[in-house]
Amino acid sequence: MRQTGVVVSTNENTAILKMQRHSACASCGGCGMGKEEGKDIQIEAINKIGAAKGDFVEVDVSTPNVLKAAAIAYVIPLIVLFVGIVISNKVLTAINYSSNVETMSAIIGAFLMSIVFIIIKKNEPKFKKSEEYTPIITNIAEETTI
Repeated sequence: MRQTGVVVSTNENTAILKMQRHSACASCGGCGMGKEEGKDIQIEAINKIGAAKGDFVEVDVSTPNVLKAAAIAYVIPLIVLFVGIVISNKVLTAINYSSNVETMSAIIGAFLMSIVFIIIKKNEPKFKKSEEYTPIITNIAEETTI
């Protein structure tokens, strides 16, 4: 997936870019912008080509890595939620839990999903260090509307 953006600032090996949010992100809301398509976002990208502040650049993120990151962030917690609900329902029924089994199963499933989200968040610095999930500036582009 290739997009363009403008360099806002640079660090040693990275740059902060201002980009227009991609239409594929419209329903995600992961950047905190809800469904406001067309709004600008800022991302951090690896700057191997030495782009400077104000440069218009092309940014590349491989599609399989985007899908893998989405699976880590959304699919794994969802699977844990469902598995937690099903297993806790069976265990609570087997031990003759006296209160509402379905409600307690949902609470346990949500608790397990929360733990997975915490684990993912705790490992986020490790994901950021990996170039596998980080956008890479590949080229200085012609000036376009951002």
